[in-house]
Amino acid sequence: MTKPAASMWRRALRVARLPFLGVAGFYLLLMGLAMGLRDRYVFFPTRFPQGDWAARDRTSCPIEEVEFPAADGVKLVAWYARPPEPRGTVLFFHGNAGNISDRLFVLEALASIGLETLGVDYRGYGKSEGSPSEAGLLEDAEGAYRYLTEQRGVPPARLILFGKSLGGAPVIDLATRHACAGLIVQSAFTSIADMAARIVPVFPIRWMIRSPLDNLSKIRRVAAPKLLLHSRDDEIVPYEMGLRLYEAAPPPKSFVEFEGVGHNDLIALRTERWIEAISSFVTISFEN
Repeated sequence: MTKPAASMWRRALRVARLPFLGVAGFYLLLMGLAMGLRDRYVFFPTRFPQGDWAARDRTSCPIEEVEFPAADGVKLVAWYARPPEPRGTVLFFHGNAGNISDRLFVLEALASIGLETLGVDYRGYGKSEGSPSEAGLLEDAEGAYRYLTEQRGVPPARLILFGKSLGGAPVIDLATRHACAGLIVQSAFTSIADMAARIVPVFPIRWMIRSPLDNLSKIRRVAAPKLLLHSRDDEIVPYEMGLRLYEAAPPPKSFVEFEGVGHNDLIALRTERWIEAISSFVTISFEN
C-alpha cells in the first residue's frame, strides 16, 4: 500500500471511529445515570417525625411499636397489630413511599379477619435506622422473619408473607429460603430492570442493571401457596407484570384482578373484595 493510500485509510478509520465512540460514550453515560439514580427512583422514604405516629393509639386493635435488628444489625422499627385470639400472623412489607404510619388501615383490615400483623419499616423509613438500599431490603426482611419465628415464637405454618409493590421483592425472596403458610404479592413488579426499562425506554438499559430484586426468577422457586393481586388499571406497575409473575409461579397459586382502581387506592376502594380474597386464601393456606 502506498503512503498516500495508507494515510487515507488511517483518516477513514479515525472518522468511522467517531460515531462509534459517541454511541459508546452515550451508553456509558446512560449506564452511570441508571446506576447512580437507581435508589433514587426505587426508594421514597418518609422519616420520623413525619407521619401520624399517634394513630396507633386511636385504633380498636392494640398496636405495639417494636424494635429488632435486621440480619446485618441495623435497627428496625415496626408496628405489631395484635387482635384478640388471632388465627394466624402476617409479615407485611409496604411500598416504596411513606412509612408504616401510613398503613394503619392495612393492619386494621387484616385484624378484622383475625390476623395479627407485623408491619415493617425498611431501613431509612420511619423510625428505622440506616439508609435504604436494595440489598438492605433483603437484610431487613430476614431480620423481621427471625424476629417473628425466633423471638415471638410464630410457627412458620401459621405465618403469611405479604408484600405490596416494592414489598413484593423481600417476601418473594424470603419465601425462596424459608418455610411459610402462604405468600401474598400485591401490585408487584417483575424486576427492577424491567421497571427501569419502563421508566427509561432505551434498548440496553435492561441489561445494564444487575439487581437482587428479580421477582420473576425467584417466584419460580416458591413452593408455598401463592395469591397474587393486581389491578388492570395500575398506572405505576403494569398489570402485565403481575400476570407474568403469576404465570411463572408454580402451583398452588391463584390470581385476583381488580379494575377501575390504581396502584395506591386498590385497598381503599375495593376493601370488601380485597379482604374476601385474602381471608379465603389464608383459610385454605392454614388448612394445608
